[in-house]
Amino acid sequence: MLRLLLTIISSCGVFILIIWYFDKVWPWQSGVPLPFYFCFTKSYWCGSPPKRISTTEFVELNNFNYFEPEPRNILAGVVINNLFKIFKMGTQEKIAVNNLCLNMYKGQITALLGHNGAGKTTTINMLTGLYTPSSGNASINGKDITTDTTCARRGLGVCPQHNVLFDTLTVDEHLKIFAGLKGVKWKDVEKEAIKVMEILKLTNKRYDLVEDLSGGMKRKLSLGNAIIGGSEVLFLDEPTSGMDIEARRNVWDALLSIRRDRTIVLTTHYMEEADILGDRIAIMAEGEIQCCGSPMFLKRKFGTGYHLHLVKSPTFDVDETNLLLEKHIPDISVRKELQNEITYRLSTDCGSVIGNMFEELEESKQKLGINSCGITITTMEDVFIKVSNLSDVKYMKKGERQLRNGVSQEYDDVYGDTKSLKKQFLCYQLFAFLAKRFHYTKRHWIILITQFALPVLLVCVCFILIKNSQNQFRQNYEPLTLDIRSVYGNSEGIIHSTSTKNLSSQLEYFFKENKIKAIEVVDNPISYVLDYGKKSLSRYLTMLMVGASVRNYTDGKVKLTAWYNNEPYHALPMSLLLAHTAILRHVSSSQATISLTNSPLPKFEVAERYHGPGRVEGIYASVFIPLALGFMSATAVLIPIHERTSKAKLLQLMTGAPHVLYWTSMLLWDFALYFIVSVTLIIPFAAFYEYIFFSVNYNAIGTVLLVLALYGFSSIPLSYLLSFMIQKGNTGFAVVIALTCVMGIAVSTTLINIYGFLFGRTKDVINTLVWIFRIFPYYSVASGFNNLFRIAFQNAYCEGISAENLEYNCKPDMAKNNTLYKCCTDYCGENECLKKLSFVTWDRLACGRDVMFLFLDGIIYFTILIMIETSFFQAVYRKLKQNFKNFTQNNRIFGEIIQSSVIEDSEVIAEELRIRHLEDSNSGVGREALVITELSKIFKNFFAVDHLSLGIHKEECFGLLGVNGAGKTTTFRMLTGDCHPTDGNAFTAHHSLIPNTKKFRSYLGYCPQFDALIDRLTGRETLTLFARLRGLYGSELNDRVEMLIKMTDLSAHADKQTQFYSGGNKRKLSVGIALIGSPPIILLDEPTAGVDPVSRRKIWNILAQARYFTKAAIILTTHSMEECEALCSRLAIMVNGRFRCLGSIQQLKSKYGQGYTLVIKISKETVEDQQSIFDIKTFIENKLPSADLKDDHQGMLQYHVTDPSVRLSQLFKLMEEMKRQFKLEDYLVSDTSLEQIFLTFARSQRAAE
Repeated sequence: MLRLLLTIISSCGVFILIIWYFDKVWPWQSGVPLPFYFCFTKSYWCGSPPKRISTTEFVELNNFNYFEPEPRNILAGVVINNLFKIFKMGTQEKIAVNNLCLNMYKGQITALLGHNGAGKTTTINMLTGLYTPSSGNASINGKDITTDTTCARRGLGVCPQHNVLFDTLTVDEHLKIFAGLKGVKWKDVEKEAIKVMEILKLTNKRYDLVEDLSGGMKRKLSLGNAIIGGSEVLFLDEPTSGMDIEARRNVWDALLSIRRDRTIVLTTHYMEEADILGDRIAIMAEGEIQCCGSPMFLKRKFGTGYHLHLVKSPTFDVDETNLLLEKHIPDISVRKELQNEITYRLSTDCGSVIGNMFEELEESKQKLGINSCGITITTMEDVFIKVSNLSDVKYMKKGERQLRNGVSQEYDDVYGDTKSLKKQFLCYQLFAFLAKRFHYTKRHWIILITQFALPVLLVCVCFILIKNSQNQFRQNYEPLTLDIRSVYGNSEGIIHSTSTKNLSSQLEYFFKENKIKAIEVVDNPISYVLDYGKKSLSRYLTMLMVGASVRNYTDGKVKLTAWYNNEPYHALPMSLLLAHTAILRHVSSSQATISLTNSPLPKFEVAERYHGPGRVEGIYASVFIPLALGFMSATAVLIPIHERTSKAKLLQLMTGAPHVLYWTSMLLWDFALYFIVSVTLIIPFAAFYEYIFFSVNYNAIGTVLLVLALYGFSSIPLSYLLSFMIQKGNTGFAVVIALTCVMGIAVSTTLINIYGFLFGRTKDVINTLVWIFRIFPYYSVASGFNNLFRIAFQNAYCEGISAENLEYNCKPDMAKNNTLYKCCTDYCGENECLKKLSFVTWDRLACGRDVMFLFLDGIIYFTILIMIETSFFQAVYRKLKQNFKNFTQNNRIFGEIIQSSVIEDSEVIAEELRIRHLEDSNSGVGREALVITELSKIFKNFFAVDHLSLGIHKEECFGLLGVNGAGKTTTFRMLTGDCHPTDGNAFTAHHSLIPNTKKFRSYLGYCPQFDALIDRLTGRETLTLFARLRGLYGSELNDRVEMLIKMTDLSAHADKQTQFYSGGNKRKLSVGIALIGSPPIILLDEPTAGVDPVSRRKIWNILAQARYFTKAAIILTTHSMEECEALCSRLAIMVNGRFRCLGSIQQLKSKYGQGYTLVIKISKETVEDQQSIFDIKTFIENKLPSADLKDDHQGMLQYHVTDPSVRLSQLFKLMEEMKRQFKLEDYLVSDTSLEQIFLTFARSQRAAE
């Protein structure tokens, strides 16, 4: 035992060493593999000394015009030198990172920007050790990432692009685990976790499971995992993606508070995030650094200057205004003009004259017809776009930039005449749905294998097992001569004798003759046998086989007792053979022998007498065939679940296609595939049982096809119904298979086997259950095939017997005791003879009942499906909701009481009054693109949307802002019919949301918050699908699809499956889906979320052109304030389901603005002079008492001027005075941003919560 234990321990040690070694050197895994000889190097065991970093070893980037000089008095935490990463794609190579050189400094946040695919994430993956660099090197805190990966990783904190969390662990448990992994002492783990939760405002979620957190909270937790443990270097890959603006602000504050002693590397698609957080910003394109420097440096280098915004009154004089502005700034130009607002572009070097310009402008506002004015500075997004345009000249092929800016004439040609929706034809829509399924199926080869190969394989296995069982039943074993020596070899036996010596001698001689070791037992043989077994049980079971006891009685009789071991087969008859042979030799005084032969009874005859013909075959069929068919019906649940959960189904139905047509196309395609497989299943029937199913029972194969077809007809609609209850495709597949196994196999085979043993009330109960179970097609098909096989084999039972054999077995003296008795028509009784039965009858043992129920199940399930999807159940639901009307009204009154204490925006009140007036007038609604009246949605007792009223003008782009949970997406869901309103209604020029939801939403184009794409379709096929559903066909369809592909800049990706698209390309395709067919109203729910600025601008251009040519009204939700400023002519901010303000952007800035922002950059000579910095701060405090210092970091001062009486002209003059007096390097003045206004309202929602 000890030897075995040592062997196990040694084996474990050896395998651990092998795993450890290969884990270090295996090249085909994530991470940097070590050389095969690493275990013999000193650096692995002792570590390498830190690389001494000095300013001379920094990577020099100063030779380039677009690179700000490197700071010389700060230690670099990360140094990247000539880093390359090349991916092999077949025979081609893709350079993801190309000769990257960059320094990232301690105490700073370095923002790494770039479009999707620029190489940002690949760079971080190399720095963190997930990828091996193709060439070049980098060091983290002096440790080389290629030669000293383990040490370089120490002190790292990583927040990956996608959350790496455990759903079943809490926030607290995550932080403690990561703290422990980073080496925090156990006594400090709790304190460290609480500290991080406080920084990230996760304290109230401390004990919540990850699966219950919102997307924003999960990102915060991922960031917390990176921060905890005092990580010296942080790599944060899009840490705020999916967060609303206020949550992002909280994260920004957290990062700014911890940056002092850390090197932080950040990637983001939010340019304002990079602007606020980035001490230095590096922009990548095609794997190369294009520029690097502070935000102010980049804005000066690439910026487009200031933007002057003027809100026009009805008396606005554009000519006089232009003359006034050009007098001060000759090169001023109009950037954008809307109905109520005009924006001018000013250069950044005109700061000395802007003060005088504003002074004169402020004095002439009333004369010029200007309500208000404001100014904004170049944003980092402008910088990014300009850098991207410069890099495009270097990298893009000719013709790829033709749709960068401006309006495409080709677009005008295709869309210019589109004024209304096309008439839709059901045949085209049906063809579109079937084409979609064709493309999906041909690319999803796993489904094809599941549908075709597995069922045929299982049916073949079924028939093989039936054949094997029949062969076993028919196999009669040859007679076996029992000889203890040949059967058991050497063995032992006991002899206990108190009788005649001659008999004992015969026993001993016979033992010796058969190689049995004779053991003479003097005492009680029972005691001896028990002691023998106690000493060695295994020897007792394998060696001690037989024995004998001989005893004399006083009357002269001799008693011989045969002993045997009851474990081995045949020990009993061989023990008797031993005893009888000894007696024979004792009596005859000769060497006579007795031969013992075992001849088993015929197995087939016994089985057939017990089971009856076809019984075993029917049981096999009821197990394997339903399971084979279950795989086909289970695949039918996959696509409905995918399309419903991804919202792809919603988008398809929003085109006006009927629900009935959608599900009919699903059923037609799935049933067609199912029927092809069903016909294929006939091949095993012909291969294994051609005689039974084609010759004897000529109509059997027709019944097989009928049962197969009706099972598909009933099980496929049931799968569709099940899809409504399940959120994941693999779960749905497993549920259908489980139902098949339970209802189709376990229940049916159990009832089949026990039915013959039941009687009385129990039998009546089972009969009732059988009728109930037939509601499930899984049971009916199992029962049907069981009965079908029993009838087929029973009908073939007598047919397969030759005339001679039948004549012989039906003789009068043999018939009654013969298995063929039921085939002897001359002797068997009326109820005993085997008759040829029909398959489809109403008899309990036939298939008629099952066939009928399969047909009825299919009709019932499909009818229920259509009733759920159409307005039938919705009408019933609305009727029931009338019982709760009083509750709704009470809540509304309560809401009005609450709102009466809140100061509402006058524009919001005016809009509500306007909508009431439009509703009262007969033709008023038709003048607007969309009218929303008192729209509400209650979840439990919570108003997600609270009596919203709004009118969207034709050709207007309306922005809908609000934090997560404000009610924006719920509003969109109600308008698109994805959820039913609790109260209120909405109207287009032709239809109302209630009760004409289908007609109403056909006038909408919709881009949902998350991409609702069918992953196996290409971009071109996706657009073609929606074009056909919108009523386009022929050359017009092809032209429109091709134009949208060009407009969305997807020409290079149009024929790729959407599952391989980047996030930006998916959003562009989603926008294209919303535009296809030129719907008059377009709803866009965060259309540019997760999209890089270049792709974002492309989408903006697409929307601007679509709005111009199709005259569509656009409603937009976004977390990007720049997007609102670029696209929206009006916007509203939602708080707790209601509008808190409404108007144009400059109107809101003028009304809710909170001052101005000043950014001052101190010259290099002054940075080290603390007295000069103190003098600057004192000067500002004296001149601007309301100025609040927001940031003081490495020569950059940022102030927020909150005094509304301070005018822009004063600020610019003051800053020019400071620039001359203190020799400032630069300064920026900007108006209150839309984001700051938004945050003011957002905090009121958080406070209410």
